[in-house]
Amino acid sequence: MTADVYPQPARPPGPARPPLSRPGRAPLSGRVLAGVAGPLLLGLGGALVAGERAYRFHELAGARWVVSHGLGLRTLLLAAPDAPVLYAGDASGFGRGIALTTGCGSALLIAPLALLAGVLLLFGTRGPARVLLGFVLAAALVLAANLGRLTLIVAMQYRYGDEGFGWTHVLFGSVLMMAAGLIALLFFLLLITRTSTRDAEADAP
Repeated sequence: MTADVYPQPARPPGPARPPLSRPGRAPLSGRVLAGVAGPLLLGLGGALVAGERAYRFHELAGARWVVSHGLGLRTLLLAAPDAPVLYAGDASGFGRGIALTTGCGSALLIAPLALLAGVLLLFGTRGPARVLLGFVLAAALVLAANLGRLTLIVAMQYRYGDEGFGWTHVLFGSVLMMAAGLIALLFFLLLITRTSTRDAEADAP
């Protein structure tokens, strides 16, 4: 006697599964933003290096505005052949001028940030808006730190002479700019890294 064999009943069709998203794929608007902003940032980095001398003059002009309006000192800005020079004083006259040389400007600190942001926009998978935001905030931090350093140097030299200049320029000012550059870079990397992780989690199936 043999047992009858019956076919296994078919399972009822379940709900259709949505197609899996492609991780790391930015929307069209993000790709357009990256394609436009990436070359612009690369060009900005090159322009900062090539036009570093002109940048220093405008940077020192910004420090002059802060010294004049924030400290109430008389100022004079001269475009010397080697480096722009800022003089500050009172009604009795000007003191020693402050020359903004290549190593004392912020252009060569901001330029690598612009180049890094441009490369990430063109070849990376980070969110373009966050990369741009990170660059803007990091560059603003470096610029603000240098303007504050220059203002402090002028104020200390006006108050204490060459001794005040030496302390603020050689010691405090150098440490301030190294710290500002490091903090700006770490902040930039932290911002884009956290954003990249969130984007990957959002794209995961």
